[in-house]
Amino acid sequence: MLDNGEPSFAILSYEMYKDLVLGGKEKEIKINHAVTNGISHNEGGISPVKPVLPDNELEILERINKDILALKSEIEKEERLVSID
Repeated sequence: MLDNGEPSFAILSYEMYKDLVLGGKEKEIKINHAVTNGISHNEGGISPVKPVLPDNELEILERINKDILALKSEIEKEERLVSID
């Protein structure tokens, strides 16, 4: 993960972590492509693959998203009423 172009944290395997801690040597990790949240964002026109969720989790997620959109709409209406007064 980069923060203003500088690494802020990295995800390592346990073996690599042990080598770094116990070995006492610095190792350079080369990054060949950009990856965000485990999804590769290729510039080759290929859209990222979404993780597959079980049906019950997908239904719960859709319901939560609908609730969020309803609340957002309600907040926007309230803000418009307050700004009119």
